[in-house]
Formats: sequence, structure tokens, C-alpha cells
Amino acid sequence: MRIDAAAGAMRAPDSTHRARLEFTGSGSEYFRLWVVNVLLTLLTLGVYSAWAKVRKARWFARHTRLMGDAFDYHGRPGPILLGRLLVLPLLLAYGYAFLWSTTAGLLAFGLLYAAGPLLFAQAQRFKLGNTSWRGLRFGFDAPWTAVYQVCLPLLLLWTGSTLVLELHLGEKLVWGSLALTALGLPWAHGRLKQLQHSHGRYGAQRFSYVQRHGAFYDAYISALGMLVLAGLIGSFSTWLFKQWGPQDAEVQTGLMVILAGIWMMLLAWLFAWPLFAAKVQQIVWRRTDLGDVAFGCDIEPSRFWWLSFRQILLVLLTAGLYWPFAAVALARHRIESITLYSTVPLDRLEFQAAPAATDGALGEASADGFGLDLGW
Repeated sequence: MRIDAAAGAMRAPDSTHRARLEFTGSGSEYFRLWVVNVLLTLLTLGVYSAWAKVRKARWFARHTRLMGDAFDYHGRPGPILLGRLLVLPLLLAYGYAFLWSTTAGLLAFGLLYAAGPLLFAQAQRFKLGNTSWRGLRFGFDAPWTAVYQVCLPLLLLWTGSTLVLELHLGEKLVWGSLALTALGLPWAHGRLKQLQHSHGRYGAQRFSYVQRHGAFYDAYISALGMLVLAGLIGSFSTWLFKQWGPQDAEVQTGLMVILAGIWMMLLAWLFAWPLFAAKVQQIVWRRTDLGDVAFGCDIEPSRFWWLSFRQILLVLLTAGLYWPFAAVALARHRIESITLYSTVPLDRLEFQAAPAATDGALGEASADGFGLDLGW
């Protein structure tokens, strides 16, 4: 069953039964958990981060409710910590191998291409296999052939320009690889979401997903427009720094390189990420079904952008202390924009249990380290 979405809201028949996700957490409550997580992570030189991740995931899951019942998260910190320790050499090799030698760099990238899809699939199994609602666990069971067919092109697009630069293959190839990435990344991202949603399951019931590649190009073009705006603001800021900053040329150049990089990343986060995240969430959930259940998403990208803009500004003005309140506000907006629809009363739907696959902490750690966790 599929219920078509109109712009901004789902149009459902009068006979359709519906239920909206709810989020019951508060910023003040999460602030206490967040402070403890940060302090213990710093005091243990990062070792506690695995426990912090579990506490955070469990808190957000248990404050997300559907038809009066909360979700739950069952992951354990020990396997996550072990996974992070095992994946650390791969992270270091990916980042620094070309500084050692060209051969080491090629071996590191080859290892990434060989292991990356495997680790991504393990991350999905771990995350979904450790999440439950009403006693039934979610899962992910994509075949390895499908995982490599989807993830390998994405990795090649994501790292291709870096590889060309490191191998000094010429300016034309650099620009060609950048153009290929720009054209291919929305397509690859859409295929990744199709893989995630069409091979996810709740109990024994598999989700289904209807792909539409053009929608992802629209999301990327919108984000690119915001990046251009951020770039203009960044250029103006650089000009002001030249006029009013240190007059010593060497000092000014060094500071500009550091500050420009930080400032551009901040502007991209402030301007492009909220619009892009909202558009992708809208695209994905409006095309996802679970048996007799269809999903709707009425998140409004412009409204979410304005909410995110305000929250991020407050985080900056408070030197990061407002972050837990911002995280809760953004999570509430995103979670409560999702509605379930069915022609059958939702409480009467029955789902069969399936064996939970809760391994894959190595994949979970690598997904964090490489930024492969693309979220909603």
C-alpha cells in the first residue's frame, strides 16, 4: 500500500488510521546526561565514549514513543569500544598513509574499498538489531553483493578526488574527478538510502522503498545554493579580516588559512546542513512502507532550517553549553514530523519476531570514524 504525499503534508483517506511519533525528552534532562558523558570521556582520554554513545542512544530511544509505547536501545559499550580500537589503524592509514609512501597510500585506500561496504553493513545490523519497539527488534539483512554494489561506487566517488590529488595525476583529472563526484554523489546517496530502507525490517517484516533519483539531485542542488551563500559570506569575512586583522603579512596569512577553514565549515553547517537534512528525511520517509503501513513526513525544510539556524547560533553564543538543548529541539522536530498510516487499525497489525543480529560493533565504530552514518 502507498499513500501519495502532497507538498508539506500527507493526504490520507478518511478511513486511514494514523499515529504520529512523539518525543518526550527535555533539554534540561539531556543536559545532565551530556555533561557526565563529556566529563567522563575527557577524564578517560576517550575510553568512556563507547559508554557515552550507548547512554545517549538509549536516552533518545526511550524518549521516542509510538502509540504510547517507547522504543528501546540494547547496545553494549564493550563491543563498541573493541570495534573502535580495531578500526583505529584503518582510520590512521586512511588519513596518513600517503605521507609514508605511495604504496602505503594505495594499500590503505584498497583496504578501505574492500572493507568499507562490509563495515557499513555491520553498522546497520548493529544499530537496527539493538533497537526495539514493543518487544520486537529491528534488523538489516542486505546480501553482501547488494552492499558492495551500492557502497563501493559511493566510496569511490567520495574519495576519488583525494586519490587523484595524492597521486599527482594532473589538474585536469582533479577537476574531472570533482565533476564526477558532483554528478554522481546524489545518485549514489539515493541508492544507499534504498539499500538501507528496502533491507531493513521490523521483526520478520521487511520495509520497502520506492526510489526516485531526481529527488536527491534537488536536495543536493538546494544545499549547493546554501553553500554558495555561505561562500559569499565567508569571502566578505575574509576581506574584513584583511582590512582589520594583523598587518604582518606572514601572521595574517597563517591566521587566515586556519580561520578560513574553520569559518567555512561553520557556515556550511549553519546554512547548508539543516535544509539538506530536512529534504533527505522528507524524500526517504515518504517513499518507505512496512507491509500495510505507509510512512509520511511533513517536515518543512525552510522551517527546519530556521529552527536549526537559531539553535546553532545559541550553541555558538554559549560556547557549546546550549548544545544538549539544541540537540533535543532538533530531534523533537525531526521525530515528530513522521506519521504512520494504515487502512487497518494500527493496534491490530501483527508482526512476527525474527532472530536479532546484534553483532557488528566494528561496523558501528567505523561508520562513526569515516562519517558513513548518514542518519535519517
